Amino acid sequence: IYFAPGLSLTIDDLTTNETASELLKKQSGSSSDLMFDYSIYADKRDRSFMPTSGYFTSFYQELPMYAEDVYIKNSFSSSLYKEINENMIGALKFRASAINGLQDDDVKISKRLFLSTSRLRGFQAGRVGPKDGIDYIGGNYTTVVNLEANFPNFFPEKSNAEIGLFLDAGNVWGVDYSDTIDDSNKLRSTIGVNTSWLSPAGPLSFIFSHNLSKASTDQDQSFNFRLGTTF
Repeated sequence: IYFAPGLSLTIDDLTTNETASELLKKQSGSSSDLMFDYSIYADKRDRSFMPTSGYFTSFYQELPMYAEDVYIKNSFSSSLYKEINENMIGALKFRASAINGLQDDDVKISKRLFLSTSRLRGFQAGRVGPKDGIDYIGGNYTTVVNLEANFPNFFPEKSNAEIGLFLDAGNVWGVDYSDTIDDSNKLRSTIGVNTSWLSPAGPLSFIFSHNLSKASTDQDQSFNFRLGTTF
């Protein structure tokens, strides 16, 4: 079990244009935050890329030391990997995050939460969840579950590649700074195929997906390519 503390200093300078809502224009200006953060995690995977067994569990928290708009952030995630047979590896992943203002403060637009395209596949980055006018503003809460089946022997062993099927289900919701905005509390879900390749340039992944459910304002993405650890 590992404990990793840290300090972060952020300086935000938020500017808006004429298309922004009046609520967002009120958040314009500069602000500074000095936060203490820490994570507690256990990594029992057999390897970090394309693991075949074990688990990874972590808890992360940010606490204010100095902030003009005081908030607290919590996040919990867990991933479990199991070899079902020599031709299939299963994975179950869960992640939940929350950010809440303290002392009657609202969470600034720059601190609000989104789901990454590696967690909720099949959607454009930053284009899921509540909207204020034409702007996607993220939520105060996110949650996502990933169910995956990976087939490591589908390609020749020397190719360093694998293919898998996935089902993602998640949500981004909550708007604390206004009661007039739809908080977009709706389940999003996607099925698809993920191909991973450990190339000389690093891990590559190609994702083909189809949305099962989404909000009317969400923007989907049927194909995605990225560089980095995936399965």
